[in-house]
Amino acid sequence: MKHLIKIFFVLFLGMAAVPGQAELQLQRATLTVEDMDRSLAFYTDLLGFTVSGDARYDTPALRTMFHIPEGVTPRLVLLDASPAQPRALALVHAEGLSVDAESNARHAPALVINTTRLDEIMARATTAGVTVILPPTPLNDFSGKPFGREAMILDPDGVRIVFFELLKSDVDKTASHD
Repeated sequence: MKHLIKIFFVLFLGMAAVPGQAELQLQRATLTVEDMDRSLAFYTDLLGFTVSGDARYDTPALRTMFHIPEGVTPRLVLLDASPAQPRALALVHAEGLSVDAESNARHAPALVINTTRLDEIMARATTAGVTVILPPTPLNDFSGKPFGREAMILDPDGVRIVFFELLKSDVDKTASHD
């Protein structure tokens, strides 16, 4: 299958183990984008990510993963989700690299984001004309007990973004287990 957008999960494998920490740690998802300015506006203005790095950057891994054309240096933008989640998302763009948004909407993996401001995000998405796949909908846990709400939108390149807003009691339980 020939997808020009791929999500690449960078794993730290076998890093110096710190007692109590997992040996595998998901570092970031990386997306190829057709229009960097449009995607940056979506992820920063609409969703609230902040830019922590923006440069022309080339590595053999980037070139291979995203089929970067020869003679083109990709632009890599790193986005922080919060101070506790630096560089959680990266966007890659290169001249001559196209993205199939229709295919992405049907087949690409989804980014899943926890939030405490689902209504605000969805109102801004609707106002901006973003495609809403699923409006805020009640979410139950595996036993059928109310757990929170979920919603889904498409980013400018057709990547599905799923939001979870947990009930306060479930957020408190999660925080107490960290």
